[in-house]
Amino acid sequence: METTGSSPNKTVSSSFASKVKALLMRAWRERWTEHQWGLHLKAVVNSSNGETKELPEILLQQALVGPNPNVLIIGYLKHTVLSQMIPPCSVLSLVQKYDDISKPYCTIGLIEVTEVIACNISFTSGLESSVVLCKCLQKTLHWLMMCVLQSLKTMKDMQQQQEYISIIDSASVAAHKIAENPTVQALLYVAMSEDQDNYREYEQTVINVRGTLSQSLSDMLPSQTKQKVGIALQTLSKVQDMTLPSQALCEVSHLGICPTINTLVTLEAILNPTSDVQPFIDQLCVSERVLHLPRPFLYCEIIRACFMGLNNCVDTPEEIKWAAFTYLKLPQILRFMKQQSPSQDIGEDLFQGLSELMNSVPLLDLVDIKLKCECLKYLVGEFSKNDLLDKNQTQLLLNRRNTNSGNKIETSGQSSPILILRNEQQLPRIIKTLDNSDSSKTPGDMMSFLCLLMSGRNLDFILAGAASTGKLQSLANKLVKINEFAKQMQGETGKMAQTRVMLFDISFLMLCHASQLYGLEITAPSPEYTDSFFLHWATRCLPEDGKYKCIDNFTPTDQSKLDILIQHLVSGVDISKLNITRLNEYCLNFPLALQEILIAWEHGAIPPDKIKMIIELIKNKMCCIPIVLCAWLCSYISVVPDKAREKPLQMIQMLQAPAMNPDPDLNYNERYALMSPILQKLINDILPVPQRVNFTNYVPSDKLPSEVMDECIKSVFKRGWLDIKSVQTLEYLLNLCGSDWFCDRCIEAMLESSRLEDLMKALSLVYAIFHMDLEHITLSLLFHTLPRFLQTTHYHPLLTDPRGNILAKLSVMVLVSAQNSKNAEKDTIPHLRRGRKRSRKEVELEDMEETECRPVKRSKSSSLEPQLTLDSEGFNFDFLTAKEDGETSPTFDAKDPLNKSLANLMRLMNALSQDSLVSPRLSFIISFVREAINCGSQNAKFILQFMPPQMVSNLLKSVQGVLDNRHILHICDLTTSIGRKVATQAICQNSKLQRPANSA
Repeated sequence: METTGSSPNKTVSSSFASKVKALLMRAWRERWTEHQWGLHLKAVVNSSNGETKELPEILLQQALVGPNPNVLIIGYLKHTVLSQMIPPCSVLSLVQKYDDISKPYCTIGLIEVTEVIACNISFTSGLESSVVLCKCLQKTLHWLMMCVLQSLKTMKDMQQQQEYISIIDSASVAAHKIAENPTVQALLYVAMSEDQDNYREYEQTVINVRGTLSQSLSDMLPSQTKQKVGIALQTLSKVQDMTLPSQALCEVSHLGICPTINTLVTLEAILNPTSDVQPFIDQLCVSERVLHLPRPFLYCEIIRACFMGLNNCVDTPEEIKWAAFTYLKLPQILRFMKQQSPSQDIGEDLFQGLSELMNSVPLLDLVDIKLKCECLKYLVGEFSKNDLLDKNQTQLLLNRRNTNSGNKIETSGQSSPILILRNEQQLPRIIKTLDNSDSSKTPGDMMSFLCLLMSGRNLDFILAGAASTGKLQSLANKLVKINEFAKQMQGETGKMAQTRVMLFDISFLMLCHASQLYGLEITAPSPEYTDSFFLHWATRCLPEDGKYKCIDNFTPTDQSKLDILIQHLVSGVDISKLNITRLNEYCLNFPLALQEILIAWEHGAIPPDKIKMIIELIKNKMCCIPIVLCAWLCSYISVVPDKAREKPLQMIQMLQAPAMNPDPDLNYNERYALMSPILQKLINDILPVPQRVNFTNYVPSDKLPSEVMDECIKSVFKRGWLDIKSVQTLEYLLNLCGSDWFCDRCIEAMLESSRLEDLMKALSLVYAIFHMDLEHITLSLLFHTLPRFLQTTHYHPLLTDPRGNILAKLSVMVLVSAQNSKNAEKDTIPHLRRGRKRSRKEVELEDMEETECRPVKRSKSSSLEPQLTLDSEGFNFDFLTAKEDGETSPTFDAKDPLNKSLANLMRLMNALSQDSLVSPRLSFIISFVREAINCGSQNAKFILQFMPPQMVSNLLKSVQGVLDNRHILHICDLTTSIGRKVATQAICQNSKLQRPANSA
């Protein structure tokens, strides 16, 4: 080594090298033991200010001077590395540069050095970066495979093959011993992402060795050598297989039915009758994955839920909804699932599912008896029509059902399945007739057609069929079009004018009825009718779910016309003789006229008999006017004191009664039959409880909502499925008390039991129940419930296993469903969940999106610490965006409430994981992370991307070995340098626990 006086560092290095070489000569002459060598070398290193950088190169150079390696110096080199005087990677890096196999014994010596060093590396010594270590180990294995490959190629041209066979043997054994270490396997997996170019070269070398070994050269190798190479290659292949199989988060195989699927179907059929099928399919597919349900079992449980629902709702308003869902919507759902999974044989899966359902003979017989028809026969027929079952499968199922059925059922033509199928078949013709008929030319024919539609239960079945097949909005558009045509009086008199009035009245009634059943969203017309009268009036004046509109929304069209209307009413003149060119003016002026009359009555200016005469005059011709007036009266009553409600309530009762002398030629009875339930729904929340009709008081006056909730949810847990009353009670309580309260009560009830079987059943039910309002309940769970459970000592007993593990499973399952739902809405046109009428908080959420407010009820006592406030100005994702120089920060949608809530929860968990005490909340955090990994790689990536980098290390320090290497590799984002750094550090930290097993 040359030295220059101008560089102090080079002078020191040259001096150190001379001392080491001199020490080597002395050691060789005196045949020092490795221990003696170490003591003298340490003295030299200390005298050189700890300079050891050139030591590995000096020792290797001296060891490989001749054709054979110097065994004594090789031993000194091993001792120097194993005593941690020099980093192991400094020696391995030099060995990797040696590619001259013409000196085979030197190569074998280096392989032995590599094996000893790599198999005895201290992963926690801290001599070098764990990332450097993982790259070094990958290059070391690459070098060993290159030794094997070059030896195989050289054997073709050489007479003496024994030396190269020894190289192959030594390199193969060394590679096997190094790679069989689980820590090394995990580090190599990280190396795949750390240096992809080098790893591809390494993979190509392994492929070449495998290919060369399978060619003609294999005959030249002893069987033992081939076996050693094969074992090494098999061990190296384990590096690629570091994936964790996903596990079922909830085990329901011990239950007679699947509570999750049963509940999801029930909620969809009752609460979302008009929703698109895709969101429900997404829910089913997510549940299928997290529960690991076979497709035949899934289909069996879906159909079982339908028949249980039909059996539970006979002679109730929900019977039509269940019939429409079962016979119209379910075939659509299965057809879409068939299109989305073309590789699966849905026919065979559905056939197996139905065959399994056939074992539930009592259920099928009971449904047939109650509905007075062969229910399964009609359903199988619909499956066959939609090409879901072939003729042979259909016939086999029907034959088996006939054999199993205990009684012959006499089919009734009034059975709901038959009626819903019959009306659905007529639906295209109905819509075509409404669309193509020219109301201006044949208004009489149109009026007769509408009267036919609303007679009896026809309208309910038509609306249910339209809702289930996605045609309800189209049907509503046609009715709005007719209503718009009929409102404009064009100077007609006599029968023509009367017909126009009836068209306006009937279309108005039908639209009101549909809006009350399925929500105002279904009346949103096409762009040409954006300013339609009914949409304008319904949006501003029609109450929804007991929420009455502002009384200021009722404004007259013209004050002079209003005054004339009041004069005619007070004088008893027939209102049909008024000169009003637009019928919608009746609807807009009458409430204000009634207000003046009401004020006069309250002040004694008009006697009660006169009021009765005026009300009778109002309701004698048109049934839409009592609806408009009742809507105003309800809004008026809702804002006046109790003392002022007596006379408005009397007016409502008068409007409800049928007209005394109606015109028999105007189909009054049919219109009154439709008007009566509309009025009843309008006024139910205003009337005193004893006077309400068809009203269910979900929260009696002598019980608190919490008591009702506990009774309801516990009965559901005991039964294992949701009946109609439970669904309606839970929905009412959710809207009444908010998602925070609802989430708390469900989880506390779920965790009351200590038996694992009961906890699993409760978990399955609560997970499905949360789909009543998945978005808001998920936010409540992440932002309100879980932080409260983690931060309040009172709740810690509920976090002990198995309860804590069940809560972790629920949290992960709900997160997966919420994220999948959000992704589905981004990837496609947003699905309109029309069936469940939007609550006030959902409307407020749309209005407050820009201010990022969550419109859920929240008690003051449940407020969290300031640092956990999502809407705080200082909230950011900086704690997640740690990065190395030159690397871009990960991007997050900072405005997404789900992202913010999850990141906030992870930040809290990270703070709690630093606690040195092992507690139930630490156990919950560990369970949460493990269950997130168990739900599959894609879902785990979403959940764990918000995990702070230091949290993995905190958990391993708190409970050693709680996360194995595969868990670590799935937690850390290996596409980022900080993720790879955290992963390698955690893997090395885990190596302490694997040492004893390996040494044994």
